Amino acid sequence: MQQESSYSYSFMLIGNFLCMDRDELVMMVARNIEAAMARKGTNSAELARRSGVNPTAVYDILSGKSRSPRLDTLHKIAVQGLGVPVSSLLAAPSDDELHQELMESIGLLSSEDRKRFLSMLRAWSVGAASA
Repeated sequence: MQQESSYSYSFMLIGNFLCMDRDELVMMVARNIEAAMARKGTNSAELARRSGVNPTAVYDILSGKSRSPRLDTLHKIAVQGLGVPVSSLLAAPSDDELHQELMESIGLLSSEDRKRFLSMLRAWSVGAASA
């Protein structure tokens, strides 16, 4: 049963990839790496050291400059550098994960920046509602 569930998840991931263009996929991988780094309290230099990957390669993946990172490089970053399965870099975040990341990010802002952010968010949501 566990193996069947694993296969279903793999096919779901493959289906998601087929629907994404390269830029979306590259940015999703970068976002997932950044989120995992934030959870681990690490930075790109430390990630490169832990994973045995050239720091420039890590930077290129995070910035989107590397538009087709090698799977073995992503595997090293995920497993050795972040201690997560490589599939976690390739999956779109759930609503709960997005909510958690948003709350953590807002919590890092100063009081004044939170006020600015809320003002921008209100303006954006009014514009989005009228579209």
